[in-house]
Amino acid sequence: MTTTTNGQSDQNGHNGHQGLLRAATRSGPLSGKRIIDFTWAWAGPYGAMQLALLGAELIKIESVTRIDHSRQRSLAMGSFKGGVNQAPMFNEVNLNKYSIQLNLKMDGAKQVIRDLARTADGAIDNFRPGILEKLGLGYDDLRKENPDIVMLSASALGATGPERNYTGYAPTFAAMSGLSYLTGEPEEPPVMMGGSIDLRAGTAAAMAMLAGFHYRERTGRGQFIDASSSEAIGMHIAEEFLHVDLLGSDGDRLGNGHRAYAPHDVFRCASMRAPEAYSDDRKGARSGWIAIACRSDREWSSLCESSGLDHLRDDPRFRTGLRRWKHRDELKPMIEAWTSEQSAVETAATLRAAGVPAAASVWGSDIHHSENFQARGGAVRIRPPETALRHVLPPPWKLSETPAEIVSPAPRLGEDTDYVLSRMLGYDQDKIDALARDGALE
Repeated sequence: MTTTTNGQSDQNGHNGHQGLLRAATRSGPLSGKRIIDFTWAWAGPYGAMQLALLGAELIKIESVTRIDHSRQRSLAMGSFKGGVNQAPMFNEVNLNKYSIQLNLKMDGAKQVIRDLARTADGAIDNFRPGILEKLGLGYDDLRKENPDIVMLSASALGATGPERNYTGYAPTFAAMSGLSYLTGEPEEPPVMMGGSIDLRAGTAAAMAMLAGFHYRERTGRGQFIDASSSEAIGMHIAEEFLHVDLLGSDGDRLGNGHRAYAPHDVFRCASMRAPEAYSDDRKGARSGWIAIACRSDREWSSLCESSGLDHLRDDPRFRTGLRRWKHRDELKPMIEAWTSEQSAVETAATLRAAGVPAAASVWGSDIHHSENFQARGGAVRIRPPETALRHVLPPPWKLSETPAEIVSPAPRLGEDTDYVLSRMLGYDQDKIDALARDGALE
């Protein structure tokens, strides 16, 4: 019998078997890379998961003494009924990872990290600056064990500067980056932005980690990567910094508008699709929205012709791009009077065929069942040990020679502790038992 560190007994030695299964099926471009994963919550684990999807071994460090709160609740979905291995958000952003339980306040657990560092290519965390250093496990500590290690620390505002100790999560990253201020309708307050901000910050961190590995491959030297989540979001609004630099003032919120183009907005439609496109007519009656952008007189002319609004072409208010922009508030209801009688998907297809940029604002269910999504492989079916069958999004990249793929669900808490200690680090059973008795494996 194998006793797992989360207090459960596993008659079949599930920890070791699961670890061997994962190790045997990694074939992505980062296959062979080992990364110590200190991340928790959403942004950090999601960024680390991108590396795991590309084939790296991500060893997630967890503890019942400081459990990842995404195992207990979700800032996006709220609390849920279930145990720590059933949390929806955790199971979405920790695919392909190993989980080892270590109480990092214990000397024995710290030594495990040092031993892992000697075998690892990298480490990643999203704590406030200084947390790992206080534990004796910061970059300077780990590179004593492995001078070539690449370590990325992602924090709210970076590891330097007077605001380095700020804590944060998605809405604060967006607010402190300036993106929230620019998001929303002109006369309304800034919009609070949530989970998508975490995912963007995590993806930026993963890209920086890849750059660190590339440098290591070329030079044989590791490095420390100081990643600011707020700066990762701010990089998406570089034109606003240019606006301040050139004009000396901040830009205004534009809603769905544009600083130069009109029409450039989202317009209400009668339905998402024509009723005959659905087996259930009630779905066909769902209201829809269509995004339309005209960047030139040619596109404007095509829109007028396709919509039957030819009379607008001769209207002096809309004769040029500048005039359309100045009179955009008058133009929008005229276009919406037409779209409000149309179905969004079919109308968007008609406009695109005429050379007008247009797209229906679709629901997740529309994407999930779309022909294009299914043709590219569709959702991946996984079954975590303690939850029902799940469908998760596949990696967004299709690599012809080194496929990125999902090879395992998110791990149970501490599921791979025995495997990491015995198979990866070569600890014998007596040493593992001693660590367990001392509380290092909590």
